[in-house]
Amino acid sequence: MRRGVFYILIALMVLSVSSVSAQRFHCDSDTAKAMAIVRKNQNPNALPGARAVAIAEALVGEAYEDVTTKDVDCVPELRIDGMDNQTFINNVVAMVRLTGLSSPIRLKDLVESIENVSYRNGRADGFTSKMIYGGDWVVDNRARGNLKELTEDYSEYFKTKVLDGITANREKYAALSDSATFEKQKFVEMGFRLHKIPHLKRETVGKKEIEEDMRNGDVIMLLSPNANFDVFETGIVVKRDDGFHLIHASKRDGRVVEEKDPLLRYVKRHQKEIYGWRWFRLL
Repeated sequence: MRRGVFYILIALMVLSVSSVSAQRFHCDSDTAKAMAIVRKNQNPNALPGARAVAIAEALVGEAYEDVTTKDVDCVPELRIDGMDNQTFINNVVAMVRLTGLSSPIRLKDLVESIENVSYRNGRADGFTSKMIYGGDWVVDNRARGNLKELTEDYSEYFKTKVLDGITANREKYAALSDSATFEKQKFVEMGFRLHKIPHLKRETVGKKEIEEDMRNGDVIMLLSPNANFDVFETGIVVKRDDGFHLIHASKRDGRVVEEKDPLLRYVKRHQKEIYGWRWFRLL
């Protein structure tokens, strides 16, 4: 009997270690800052968009880093002192989900929320389960009720693309140095051979009828003409006196920024890099 109890305890310890190894906390400072942001903005009575703006504003100034290309371990990580564009959005959406709860929030809850938002079907299973293409991220998070898309309510335009930019740029992704991971990613990309991307035309940004329906905290995905990628930038919009502004992790600025120009002027400045946009509301 005692021997049986002993083996049960050992099994529980192994499971506990496995659970810890499946998640990662970048550093104590990161962890404390992230949890402080979540706890400060926990308010189940506030709209998700209002919470999204507060969280995005709290992240302004944090450093930009190409964490996705450098990721080798491919496990959910709580990190806010270095984010690329998609990681920033993942962090904001993950925090928004938690700040709508009335129960106490644990560190484990935040990491699990990041996993839910960042990985296909909400479960981390190596590099190929990490959603890097915007279209992949949208389909999955829509299906699991994290957001709704407004694009098709205002536009009937679609663009069909072959999304294979990750394997086409294998040398940029540390995880793809492993041949098995590379082959698995090629298989994943077979599902994006004829990916239909709904979009509003670039010229509709700033239109009165659009901005009248736009809300603080909506997610905007600016679309790239790049042949095998779909997204130029993704960010949170916030209403100011001169219109909506974009908060995003900017590679050009090396940090999370709120653009000084309103969205209309920002898009015009980058018109060669943007052909259209998608529009989402957090739930």
